[in-house]
Amino acid sequence: MRFRGKVAVWFYLLILFVAAVCVPILIVSIWVDPSLLGAISISVTFVLIESFCLSIVFRNYLELGEDTLRIVFGVIEKRIPYREIITLSKTKDPSSSLAASLDRIKIRRKGKAEVMVAVVDQDGFLREMKARCPAITV
Repeated sequence: MRFRGKVAVWFYLLILFVAAVCVPILIVSIWVDPSLLGAISISVTFVLIESFCLSIVFRNYLELGEDTLRIVFGVIEKRIPYREIITLSKTKDPSSSLAASLDRIKIRRKGKAEVMVAVVDQDGFLREMKARCPAITV
């Protein structure tokens, strides 16, 4: 079963902001120093940042497998065995995470770092996780 990741408006604005900053910097750098090296380095940086952000928009979901939760967040992919999960809780924690929204679910694991994710259907995700792992505290 697959749950679509949630992408907030601020994330789209971030993508536009990066473009709004990088394009003028590229134009000014070409005007100040017409060498190709500066323009190429700024262009490559811009393309890499935008590609990473856009990959999050188009490849952002959680997949419930037989024994594991698979998190796909752009180019990042993580698998968490259900047996490692202790608790799931809703949060608005702005810490770095695999989420492009502040409507998050915090996944606490046995002896491992917490992971935060954002899904469009939080309640459905929590229900399905509880059905697959009755020992999990929600």
